[in-house]
Amino acid sequence: MSVVGSYRFHTGVSAFFEMATADARAVLPKHLEPIEVRHERSVLSVNAFLFDDSVVGPYTELMFAVIVPPSVAAWGVHAKAGLYPFLCATSNEEARRIKAERFHFPYHHQNIDAQFIETEDRLRVRIFGCDAPILDLSVTPESWETTTHLLQGFMMNGTERLRTILQITGDYTVHEMERGEMTLFPHPITTDLLRQDVSPYPFREHWFKNGTEVFHKIEAF
Repeated sequence: MSVVGSYRFHTGVSAFFEMATADARAVLPKHLEPIEVRHERSVLSVNAFLFDDSVVGPYTELMFAVIVPPSVAAWGVHAKAGLYPFLCATSNEEARRIKAERFHFPYHHQNIDAQFIETEDRLRVRIFGCDAPILDLSVTPESWETTTHLLQGFMMNGTERLRTILQITGDYTVHEMERGEMTLFPHPITTDLLRQDVSPYPFREHWFKNGTEVFHKIEAF
């Protein structure tokens, strides 16, 4: 698989929250269906990364996505899950421009600021926009391992359906102990989310350290 983009990160988090299936379907294109964790409850993935090496230098990124089933891929390449990013934001305008052109992710037009506060037993991520809070998210660790995590990313370019393999490699911990939490604040980025019933506690917590996020060739399907 050819590489389209590679980004080195210092730390990152991906937390899964319950959301209403009707609201998940509202942001998905018609050819994608949300995965339900229980009847009428789907999965919102909240992702925040502190990138320390990229073509534009260090920057932070926030991404909201709905978890969907991965599609059938080539033998030997099996993604653990699929995701459809429906809103992203970064701290760097050039990073935002490049990723929007390459991957057609929908980006908020203004820069964000972020604090990644790491202790031995918790990672807390505070995101701000125009000095106003957007979210306050925390996750906790279990056992650590070095691994590669494969996902499928789905995007739209007008009416064109696109997908890519996303490979995250680094130190990694995941659990479903429900020790983390998230607060969403009133902000233009979260306006739509605040209209929805989003659980404040993640049912799955992923924490990544010292790794790379690699996007492979984008294909139409």
